[in-house]
Amino acid sequence: MGVKKEWLLDAFIKTYLYNHAPVGSESLRLALQAQAVQISSATIRNYFKRLTSEGAICQSHSSSGRVPTTQALKDYWRSKLTLSTPLEVDLDKLQRASESYRIFSMVERYQKATLQAVHNHAGQFLILDFGNSTPALLAYNKKLEGFIKDLIGLECKAIQELALSVCATSLAKKIDQLYQEKLYFGLCVLGQLAQSRGAQGLFRQILEGSLLRGLKQGLHFEKVLPLGFLGVFCPIKLKGEQTRMLCVGGLEQDFEGFYGAIRGLSL
Repeated sequence: MGVKKEWLLDAFIKTYLYNHAPVGSESLRLALQAQAVQISSATIRNYFKRLTSEGAICQSHSSSGRVPTTQALKDYWRSKLTLSTPLEVDLDKLQRASESYRIFSMVERYQKATLQAVHNHAGQFLILDFGNSTPALLAYNKKLEGFIKDLIGLECKAIQELALSVCATSLAKKIDQLYQEKLYFGLCVLGQLAQSRGAQGLFRQILEGSLLRGLKQGLHFEKVLPLGFLGVFCPIKLKGEQTRMLCVGGLEQDFEGFYGAIRGLSL
């Protein structure tokens, strides 16, 4: 009985995400019938009563249909979005999917710049020579100079990660500013987020990329975002090169369909 109830809730949420409208017993019966699943409206209504009493679904004010609660949607996405393996992403598909599914996406992409040398300029500045790329200029610090000299031969992305690991924030920020490109898709969604109470600072942190520093891989809800939003921070691959992507949207957006739509060819 419990398995069937959970299965019905799963089908209920999928129907809600697809139609973006309250789901009634008859509409769910027809949706299941289209999948060759036969179940009566009366049986569905009985399950609706149980799921309502358990706080998984609630009555819509606008119709006799029901909608999933915030907690049910959070539990649903926790069970569905397991993105530990880097997903190969196609940027053209990402742009179209972000607009179609109304999910904001931000992708980090570092230049392929290798640290060639570190120069001490009159004990006032450290000049980081990245060959043909723009040099980085930092205020002189003896310990920082020794740390950076040990990084000669590494690419900027690896340097940025090591800098964060030892709290060399000035170096990490400089790498971000000069050698990290941020690609944004579906910016209209951030406009909705910015209208949420107290979210103006968060809006800026997302665009600047500072939110990503220290953010753990996985799903994020109201501890990071306003209530009703979902953020997914996961590893991805762009043409075989591994990087990271942050996606933000309402809990009622179809994240499953979105991730299916942005897949590139596996290399």
